[in-house]
Amino acid sequence: MIFRVFILGALVACFVAIIESLVLSFTKDAHIATIFLESFLLVALVEEIAKYLVVRVYVYPSPELDEPLDLMLYMVISALGFAALENAILFFSLGQDYIAQAVIKFALLRFIGAIFLHTLTSGTVGYFIVKSIYSNRNKKLIFLFGFFIAIISHGLYNLSVVGLTEPLRYLIPTGVIVVLAIFTTFGFIKLRKMKAGSRLPLS
Repeated sequence: MIFRVFILGALVACFVAIIESLVLSFTKDAHIATIFLESFLLVALVEEIAKYLVVRVYVYPSPELDEPLDLMLYMVISALGFAALENAILFFSLGQDYIAQAVIKFALLRFIGAIFLHTLTSGTVGYFIVKSIYSNRNKKLIFLFGFFIAIISHGLYNLSVVGLTEPLRYLIPTGVIVVLAIFTTFGFIKLRKMKAGSRLPLS
């Protein structure tokens, strides 16, 4: 199951990359407003939904989904597959001269940063999905709030890397990663303490 979710996350990244490349081919404007919309709507919104759909379509019907923590973990696995292929696509799309000159910076911002970003935002979504499932009220609001946090964090990270200059280009993404890491760590601990061993009451 873990391997399949990872592969599906990678396959979804292919479709998202095609959609993003098609849209970006029509929007070459470097204005900050355009970069803002692309960062939050085209990239953050589409990618967070894509990673979630892997779990929603493939994992939800499975009898192996029998612990609250499972949803958070499978969201992270989907994100790892997504980030792995996304980074591979971006790396091989670069020219040889660029790779020779900026491979270290690219590795820090894209390989390491993107992996942490994708896994932490998806982990956050997974946590709020579980909270919504076990909540007695405002289920949809809690569910959407998780996506809101993930999309805002994802978009802010992308906007900082693409549209801002140093040192904000590094400070803001680092802050996003640190805050998400703290939150998901506490979320992981909290879900691990919840009752396990029976099917989640999925709607």
